[in-house]
Amino acid sequence: MDTGDNMTTLQKRLLVVISILTAFMVFVASSLFMAFMINPDQLYVRYQSVEDTKISQDIGVVSMVYFTDVQYGKFQDDARMEKLIHTIQDLDPGIVIFGGDLYDDAYTPSEESNQKLIQYFNQIEAPLGKFCVLGEKDQNETKSQSVQSILNNSGFEILSNTSVRLLNCIRLTGLATTPDYSILSANAAQEYNIVVSHYPDVLLDQSLQSTAISLALAGHAHGTQLTYPWIGAYRGVEGATSLNRAQSVNLPFETILSAGVGCTKVDARLNADPEIHYFLFSHKN
Repeated sequence: MDTGDNMTTLQKRLLVVISILTAFMVFVASSLFMAFMINPDQLYVRYQSVEDTKISQDIGVVSMVYFTDVQYGKFQDDARMEKLIHTIQDLDPGIVIFGGDLYDDAYTPSEESNQKLIQYFNQIEAPLGKFCVLGEKDQNETKSQSVQSILNNSGFEILSNTSVRLLNCIRLTGLATTPDYSILSANAAQEYNIVVSHYPDVLLDQSLQSTAISLALAGHAHGTQLTYPWIGAYRGVEGATSLNRAQSVNLPFETILSAGVGCTKVDARLNADPEIHYFLFSHKN
């Protein structure tokens, strides 16, 4: 038996193991650096063109911005808010939809913060309308009055189990966190129907399977905010336990689950970058 050859083989195997462990540690360290130091300050625009026969040819091309989960306060500071507002302004949307959770739950609103947010949201212009649904944090007893005042004073129409008709071919429905699905029975099959819900799980209700829905938008879970490869989300969120980015469900309508804008609990994002969504709607021949 050649001991020298055996030692060489063991050394090679040890070198491979050390190399793998080193590469893994470098990967983890770089991921954590990006998650805590870089990603939370990023803001990506997800572009999507939608052509549909239900959209009237007469309206040409209509643009829409959807953003959600601002979480202003503990982590979402003025620098990040200014980036959000300027990005929306540059997109020059016809329609704007906010998906809820304006303040972070760890932050107590003040008159100063309320006025700041009114000024920010007033800078958003949308000639076809600004609409929103409320998240669970917006309805917290310490925040409800502030949020209502901010939205009302910045021109956002709150849709709470209500709908509006736009351009005679698009119906926009906002579901409350306690949804009344009967409002969707008015959806006409010949219209392009957009449904907005803060909670993703709301979209799983059986009654929606046979309702005319063209596009559904939801947020709340922040894309799980931190999602580890092969492991999944670092925590679950009530209201998004059955439908989230880590756990998809086949639905009879297109669904966008936004990772949102701000951070909560921890100022970090991994594989769930801050984002807003920009749609271009047009007629399909």
